[in-house]
Amino acid sequence: MPLTTKPLSLKVNACLFDVDGTIIISQPALAAMWRDFGKDKPYFDAEHVIKISHGWRTYDAIAKFAPDFADQEYVEKLEGEIPEKYGQFSIEVPGAVKLCNELNKLPKEKWAVATSGTRTMATKWFEFLNIKRPKYFITSSDVENGKPHPEPYLKGRNGLGYPINKEDPSKSKVIVVEDAPAGIEAGKAAGCKIVGVATTFDLEFLKSKDCDIIVKDHTSVRVGGYNAETDEVEFIFDDYLYAKDDLLKW
Repeated sequence: MPLTTKPLSLKVNACLFDVDGTIIISQPALAAMWRDFGKDKPYFDAEHVIKISHGWRTYDAIAKFAPDFADQEYVEKLEGEIPEKYGQFSIEVPGAVKLCNELNKLPKEKWAVATSGTRTMATKWFEFLNIKRPKYFITSSDVENGKPHPEPYLKGRNGLGYPINKEDPSKSKVIVVEDAPAGIEAGKAAGCKIVGVATTFDLEFLKSKDCDIIVKDHTSVRVGGYNAETDEVEFIFDDYLYAKDDLLKW
């Protein structure tokens, strides 16, 4: 049975964030980009790409559906123009700025970003929201394999100094904050617990993807503080839609 006691306190060594749909609701802006991209390409089904590619790297989507345009420099330029061209369609995931700012105030680097977006676009979204980027800011160009491959999240947890500890998982507890199936799969494969954010998909869908705790947005999530002795940061969930019972045994 799912947990019903609130608030819920979760103490972890580190937290890894996706960006699109998790920190900023950028899907309408990305959709506008895909529709413009496909205007002069009769073979390119923009609506199909919009439907299936959330959480993918743009390069991977183009390589699959418009391979003649699969050029890294071109994709970087295409994505880099999204915040200026279509930023009016994007908004903060409620509570994201406050939560990220709380993490930035901790005395030790305890969070990282691992996004399928390009560095240019992800950087501009952080500027758009006026959030200071964390030290470990992993983007599509920093990995060989994009989500659902675990490489982005493995790179994040390794960078922060918390690689998977198979002998004692309790010594390297990392959570991933995600909204999309590709990212959830990547986070699970990287040995992390998943905080699902119900911005893109609903509660039942996120439960079916095996999220460990699911929240509507970040308004009910706060940082309780950092314990130097245990090297843990506390996340307090004042409210949530669902949580697994075994979450507290982790």
